[in-house]
Amino acid sequence: MNTYRLDLYDTSGDLQAVITDYRRLSYVRRVNAPGLVEFELAGNHAILEDLATNWQIEVWRKPSGGAWAREITGLYRYLRWTYDNDNNAILRCPGLMSMLGWRIVAWTAAYTDRSKFTSEKAETIGNTLVKYNATSDATTGNGRERDGAITGLTVEADGAEGNTIDWYCAYDNLLTSLQDLAKVGGGDFDLVKTSSTAWQYRWYTGQLGTDNSSNVTFALERGNMANPQYIDNRLNEKTVCIVGGQGEEANRTIEVRTGTNYNASTNNVEMFEQATDITTQAGLQSRGDKALAEVEALKEFSFDVLQIPGCEYGDDYDLGDKVTAVNPYDQTTYTVKVQSVSVLVSADGSEDINVETSEPL
Repeated sequence: MNTYRLDLYDTSGDLQAVITDYRRLSYVRRVNAPGLVEFELAGNHAILEDLATNWQIEVWRKPSGGAWAREITGLYRYLRWTYDNDNNAILRCPGLMSMLGWRIVAWTAAYTDRSKFTSEKAETIGNTLVKYNATSDATTGNGRERDGAITGLTVEADGAEGNTIDWYCAYDNLLTSLQDLAKVGGGDFDLVKTSSTAWQYRWYTGQLGTDNSSNVTFALERGNMANPQYIDNRLNEKTVCIVGGQGEEANRTIEVRTGTNYNASTNNVEMFEQATDITTQAGLQSRGDKALAEVEALKEFSFDVLQIPGCEYGDDYDLGDKVTAVNPYDQTTYTVKVQSVSVLVSADGSEDINVETSEPL
């Protein structure tokens, strides 16, 4: 049986408690999203007297026969205390990445290399957005609308990796913009705890985890797949995007883009995308491609992951890893990414693990 504990740190980074007497523990880890820690304590638990906003809650997991490893760090932001026949307290703690959602891209529209990026690598765009909106460089002296530094947050050295794209994001939520960027940028990102009071934004070219597609395969006959579902849905697909840029009437700049599944005779469905904030042809093209990607028909394949010896979460694969899945409908083999992991731990130590994978890559 796997073992869990909760390490609680105050805002100064000092360890205040190690909790193993929770009544229930659950957490969700997600690629390019904060995730969440939720746990339940007795309503008169001693730690509740001291607990304060933004304390760090670390979930540690020790597989049977393995070593302790930190699963996720959350920030305490919610309490629900009730009294019925017994005191009870439920605490919720969004993951560290939620800090990026505390900021917006507070730069005026079309500000070069701050809210407008032309032909830049996705990693460079992401690094710049975080640097000038959430680190010590996020100052009015540098041109931002207000000082926005988050204490302890830094950015990893730029490797100029990922896809080359144009990006326009004035006044967008910082986290949301980074998430949208990752969809087209050729990589993932994370906010990594580097010390008790420090965290670093990092870019991962390709994927957050390891390419385990040649080592880990999910299939019905292997006993690690259940409830497979395959959907080929083209009901709402659009394959042509007419992008409207700046100007009026006959003088308005227009770009036309076609999607991956476009066929002039059999799959020719139009949409319109407003882009009056964009000044370049490449930017209009990028906006159209992004819009089409959001409505592109994908052959959806999903399944439940079963934990079996030799194919277990934390030992054989982890969040963000690429793995292989076999569709029993037509025996097609897909490469998919481990997109999220949800874990529920009961007071007796029993655990329920739910793994979700991405659409075929």
